[in-house]
Amino acid sequence: MAKVLKGDFSRRLKAERIPPQSERPVPSYQLKLSMPFSDPLIWRRIRVPGSMTLAGLHRTIQACMNWSERETHQFLVGKIFYSPGFGIEKMERKVEYDEARFALHQLEEPMKFIFTYLYDGGEGWELEITLEEVLEPGGTSAHPLLVGGANACPPEDVGDIHQYQALLFTGEQAAAEYSEIRLEIPGENDFYPHRFDAAAIQARLQSLV
Repeated sequence: MAKVLKGDFSRRLKAERIPPQSERPVPSYQLKLSMPFSDPLIWRRIRVPGSMTLAGLHRTIQACMNWSERETHQFLVGKIFYSPGFGIEKMERKVEYDEARFALHQLEEPMKFIFTYLYDGGEGWELEITLEEVLEPGGTSAHPLLVGGANACPPEDVGDIHQYQALLFTGEQAAAEYSEIRLEIPGENDFYPHRFDAAAIQARLQSLV
């Protein structure tokens, strides 16, 4: 005959209950954005709140690189591509991994594995995103901050990094007698590839708030 055990286990269950993710303090992250094949390396270091979605990170990246969001983009995090959603429920095609629905703190583990930003349909510009540091909750700003970087970002109309490097090489040859290189790019006035304007970038980031 089975033996029935009686007792009040509610107190123990309550003590061992794992709080839901929404109740946990959300950390911030220090990320490094770097452009593969750029020489010298084009990079930016930013700090962003973990509550920021991938859609918010997209806008932050655009501000850091001085791009204008004219082209398509997507993120590769781990083994999954995240893209912008239509935002209309009745559309037949829906984005399963809508970048606006995923916050960075939900993707912390795959961010350590692969984290890439593709701009212009994956055929133009690419940024490697490195998770450098997980920051304690409450210790940083609730808004994106620029904390470092080097070199100007190529204008998006140049095409890709390989075309830009060819243009840069030509400019370096033409400017061998000068202390600073200036490239003549259609639609751009006085583009200096080795300048890093941190104040302008931070002002663009501030305008996102």
